Amino acid sequence: MSSVMHAADGNHAALSDLRLFLAGTSSYDSKIRASDVAQAAIRLLKTLPVAREAVLEYMHNLFDDAVSRHIARLDSDESVPSVEERDVEDVQGVLSGFIESNLSAWAPIISGWSLELLGHLTRKYADRRIVHSGLAEVLQMWMACPPTRALIELTTKCLSTLIDTNPDKCIDTLLETSVQHSPHFDWVVAHIGSCFPHTVIARVLACGLKDFVSHEDDDGAADRKVPKLASVVGILGHLAGQHAADIRAALVSLMQQSFAANPTREQLATIPFLLQLASMSEHLLDAVVSEFTRVLSADTLNKLSTLMGKWESAKIPGTRDLLSLTVILIVQSGSVDLRFLSQILDIASGESEFSSALLPAVPSAAGVVLDNVLLEMQQRVFAGVAEIPLLSALEARLGDLCGWLRHTRCGPRTMWLWNALSLICVHRKEKTALTVLSHLLGRIRGSTELLFFQALIYQVEVVHVNCLMHTISHLMAELQSGRVPNPTQLVENLKKLSGNSHVGVRVSSTVCKFAQVLAEQMQASSDLTYADAVAELLSTSVQPETMSATAVVKVVAAAVAYFFAIVCNPTHYGPSRKYTAACVCFRLLSTLCSRLVAQHLALRNLLSGALDHKVSWRFGSRPRRSSEAFLRQPRFVHLLDENQKFATSINFPQSHSSIVRVGVIGSGLRSVPPPPPIADEEVALNKQLLLEAITACCALPWRNDRPSPARTSPVGGMKIVALLLVEMISSDVMFNGLPWPDEDFLKVTIERDLHIQAMFVDHPILWDLLRLVASVRPSLCYCSVLLRAVMAVAMTHWRNCQEKAAASSPKHLDTTRTVLRIMSLGQLLPPAMNSLGEVLPLLSPFEVFCVLSDVWQYMRNNVPSPALFTHKNPTTGELWREFKTPTADLKYLERLRAIMISNIQTCGLIFQKFFSVDT
Repeated sequence: MSSVMHAADGNHAALSDLRLFLAGTSSYDSKIRASDVAQAAIRLLKTLPVAREAVLEYMHNLFDDAVSRHIARLDSDESVPSVEERDVEDVQGVLSGFIESNLSAWAPIISGWSLELLGHLTRKYADRRIVHSGLAEVLQMWMACPPTRALIELTTKCLSTLIDTNPDKCIDTLLETSVQHSPHFDWVVAHIGSCFPHTVIARVLACGLKDFVSHEDDDGAADRKVPKLASVVGILGHLAGQHAADIRAALVSLMQQSFAANPTREQLATIPFLLQLASMSEHLLDAVVSEFTRVLSADTLNKLSTLMGKWESAKIPGTRDLLSLTVILIVQSGSVDLRFLSQILDIASGESEFSSALLPAVPSAAGVVLDNVLLEMQQRVFAGVAEIPLLSALEARLGDLCGWLRHTRCGPRTMWLWNALSLICVHRKEKTALTVLSHLLGRIRGSTELLFFQALIYQVEVVHVNCLMHTISHLMAELQSGRVPNPTQLVENLKKLSGNSHVGVRVSSTVCKFAQVLAEQMQASSDLTYADAVAELLSTSVQPETMSATAVVKVVAAAVAYFFAIVCNPTHYGPSRKYTAACVCFRLLSTLCSRLVAQHLALRNLLSGALDHKVSWRFGSRPRRSSEAFLRQPRFVHLLDENQKFATSINFPQSHSSIVRVGVIGSGLRSVPPPPPIADEEVALNKQLLLEAITACCALPWRNDRPSPARTSPVGGMKIVALLLVEMISSDVMFNGLPWPDEDFLKVTIERDLHIQAMFVDHPILWDLLRLVASVRPSLCYCSVLLRAVMAVAMTHWRNCQEKAAASSPKHLDTTRTVLRIMSLGQLLPPAMNSLGEVLPLLSPFEVFCVLSDVWQYMRNNVPSPALFTHKNPTTGELWREFKTPTADLKYLERLRAIMISNIQTCGLIFQKFFSVDT
């Protein structure tokens, strides 16, 4: 009985709710509150199944009103929630309860209703506040609206249960609704897709492919029952942030399906469809390019080449513009890894790892694509397009680009890369061009790459006129700060460019401005190969007349230091290489010495360096103190014992009673360590190189690696050499004049004369230097003090010598003969005395002294003055001394005549060289 009464009460309540619902939804009773009608509708949905459609239609209007009021409130900046929003929350709670209580019955109904309602609402209110917003902004706007948020939550809850049992029907329903309300419904698909990414992405791509295939090349009408590409791109773009891996997997799956043995029309259209998608979204472009690069293989490329012929026959949309679309996508793919471009270059040039397995059409097609890419970039560059992604990517990966250049043989790949570099330089500002050119100039190798670089310069200078000079200036600054990775290669490239007929003059003039930087590099570097390259570059680039005095001085110092580096490193410089490097140094010194300050400094540094004890042994010099004690094992002696020896001795007034030693006890003064052994041939070569270096500083036959029109006279330079020799050898500044004093005056200068003689003994190179000075008349006149000192020591020796024949003192005899020959070469002695050296070995020591005494008298009476020399050949600047008549000088040979007559048995053969036999 109670159950019957309870049923009757339920029927009565349902009837009351029905009457209230009908009255509230009708227009004849306006006193009923909307909230009461909404509660009645909710109860009817629970208790009266036959009223389900009417109730859902009412709820449709309820949600519509709630959305309208929400948007109106946004326009008026109100924040108080409406009554409809509270009713919407109640409806959401009831519908969620239905889904949870009876999933299989309610989920399809509620999901279909909510999707349709969402489509209606998004279309109806799309033009209120979100007309020009993107998908992300639209999604944020609708999710902030309580009614639509409630609907999307209901839809997601329904689909989460249906996706496992019937995913195709579920997603198809979603996409069909999307088609009807696209593109306003895309945010719903994007949000649901983020909840079920794998399924939604695959279905969205499949529906997009179906829509793409439905479009014919003749622009026929499209089937409106499938999503448009813009919607597909928007949905996938929204999902790309969190579900990029799922999108990439779906793209790869589509690509692999297109390579089926007997593809359908949709499968044939996969590649064009993916390219079309990539053209509409940067995220999809990155995904397509990266995945295609990953799956690239010979088999894939061969299959792709066979598909190209089928696209036109199958009337796949976009086939006719596929090449231009591909080119544009490559140009736009700046943010993608450049491996894709590298692989295309490899394929086109036949350098790919699977080139041997490719069909002939594949490399040809790759070459066509690359040519069109280059043409497209060129058109954009000269059209003034601000941003070209591929060029920007290449500029950012300049190191990789140069690496490609170094590791490829000359061919299409190389040409393409150089043209791309040219476009980068032309398109960007001069700063970018300088970066590119500096990077290349410091790294390119070989003559072929240098030719490409010169061609690049010609193209870039059309836009950036002074780019080459600015590039060199920038590189010199980098070189000075030590930021150039391979300075030797940079200098080698600059050296080759300086010899170019078109840009050589500009390169040399720019390098000359930074000659000081290069000189510092040459002196500071321990790399002799680098020093060789810098010296050669300077020898062809320096222009002393345009350089500051500071720069000239530093370059001269570096050049002289380089010369001694050549001499002191025989392991690096073999005989032939040493001479070649020395010739470069001669050319540099000769060019620099056109400035007087450079000539003085170069000659001083050369002479002082040749006499320095660290280097002089390479020119045959020997230390003054014998090195025998150094080789001998020193005897151990106590200094105390040495002092005690004086205890028993007699101390004389003003005598020392102790010993202070500065040497090795028991072994005398400390000996100079002997120099390393050196071959006579090497010494002879080093001497010859030093003499040629001095000659190059005095006579200037080179001018920037070219012979001068007229050889400069060496007289002025050799005069500097003579004066420097006097300064460095003579220890006294007094009595260094040209006149020769009386023989009695020799006792005043004996100490200085012995010092000078010791210098000639220790440094045999001085005799060679005197010969060089004597060969350029009248320079030997300024060395008069040196000749006097050697002659005075020789006269003293021969006067006191106890030997029976002069030949018994070979060293002194050789010194005497050498000084006489040098005086004759310098025309300080008359022709009658030119052969004195031949007779000296036949005489006794005192007779030699008598002959030298007569020579001294001649020099005393005939001062060796440069004024006695006149120009013999004005064109060459050679000077010559005209002596008096031969009879005028015979008075100085009278004693020689008597000596030779007394020794006629030995001197008879050479008597006629001095005297006439008839007289």
